Amino acid sequence: MEMGYVENGFIVDLSNSRRTADMIYELSRILDIPEAKGKGVCLKFGDNAVEKTQLISIKALVESMEFELECITSNSDITRQAAEELGIEVAELENEIPVPDFAEAAKEEPVNPELEKALDKIFGDSDFSDEQNFETKEVTEAKSSADDETMKELEKELQEYLEKSKETEKLPTLYIQRNIRSGQSIKSDGNLVIVGDVNPGSEIIAKGDITVWGILGGIAHAGCEGNLYTKIRALKMNAIQLRIGDVFARRPDSVNIPFVQKSDTFTPEEARVFRKQILIHKIHEA
Repeated sequence: MEMGYVENGFIVDLSNSRRTADMIYELSRILDIPEAKGKGVCLKFGDNAVEKTQLISIKALVESMEFELECITSNSDITRQAAEELGIEVAELENEIPVPDFAEAAKEEPVNPELEKALDKIFGDSDFSDEQNFETKEVTEAKSSADDETMKELEKELQEYLEKSKETEKLPTLYIQRNIRSGQSIKSDGNLVIVGDVNPGSEIIAKGDITVWGILGGIAHAGCEGNLYTKIRALKMNAIQLRIGDVFARRPDSVNIPFVQKSDTFTPEEARVFRKQILIHKIHEA
């Protein structure tokens, strides 16, 4: 296994699941999708302290579903020790694609200004910062049913969101023009733009916003240092797991669409956090 890439692998993030039962449920539902079949599994436990007996149960589930547990990543000494005792490799997933020196890149002209113009045309630019375009169905319904005091509180929340979300505009942007393969992990210290598909089993992480000019089918984590005002955008949102700051969401069980058919037309979508929930809405919808 190379750093940052599990050959023919499939990354599953279990860091948001606190109980063993939740981890097993999350793992079983993800490994049940067709894209995962025949791939080695890498589990991310984050700060969760997983005892040896718990890890034995998780490993048994992986093997019962005819997969092989390639490695784990964890910040917990307890989990790492348990893995070592069971002969499970403990690894660190890092960028396989070299990340440029943002300080030097900021002094240069944009590498591909036509690409930036195309992204602005599809995903919008200034229109993301105005309140009218921020109002999803849930926000509109909340405002229509609110009393005067609640209305003022909601307006204050929206204004605070709009102001803080502009801070990501100051971050540098990493552009990657290629598909992200299953088993690959990409991280940016600023905003991240992927021109291509993000395949299931891969993950993309950014300190700022994430924009995918293609199908987002893997794990996406924007605002990885806790920024709840970042956004995730894609031409087609089919992510297995989404995270913005410390807010987590997964594809609903009722959505059984593991494959998204290629098409010449897509309706871009955007995920944001509103009142500790990730909401997804269509962009430029009439």
